Amino acid sequence: MGEMNHFEGMKIWGYTHLMEKIKALVDAWDNAHWEFTLIFEGLSDDDLWRRPHPKLLSVGELAGHIAYHESYFAENGTVDSPLADKRFNYYYDHVDVPVKLELGVRQVLEEVNKVHEAAKAGIAKVENFDEIVPWRDHLSWYQSLEYLVFHPAYHCGQAYSVRHLMGHETTDN
Repeated sequence: MGEMNHFEGMKIWGYTHLMEKIKALVDAWDNAHWEFTLIFEGLSDDDLWRRPHPKLLSVGELAGHIAYHESYFAENGTVDSPLADKRFNYYYDHVDVPVKLELGVRQVLEEVNKVHEAAKAGIAKVENFDEIVPWRDHLSWYQSLEYLVFHPAYHCGQAYSVRHLMGHETTDN
């Protein structure tokens, strides 16, 4: 067995360290995703797409927004889901034109989970986390993954506020 020079050892250590960081980010993203799924507990189909105020998105719209953005991370940047709908892109894209899909709570939760798993499978295939993602000209895969940890957690708080404004008792938050 040949000797490894110092530089090769640094590359292997650096790669191992990076993969540990990626795993930690994916684990944190899973935790944020799990926390978001709790918002569906006790939510009725009638309230899924209801807005307590015209300028606040519904729980269904927030779920669609999260799923739409996670769908970019799936292999080939797409996943077959009604939630991977560009109308969910950004608040200003649909705040004045509410989106209501013919899906109930159970179906939306299944789709959110399906998109999340597809996104994780896509992340698992990334070979170079320094490479710029195809959909943003200034963010790397690593930076985008960092944002994914924050994104569902941020909208989880909004979804709980929506539920509370509708007078719901929730199991969390």
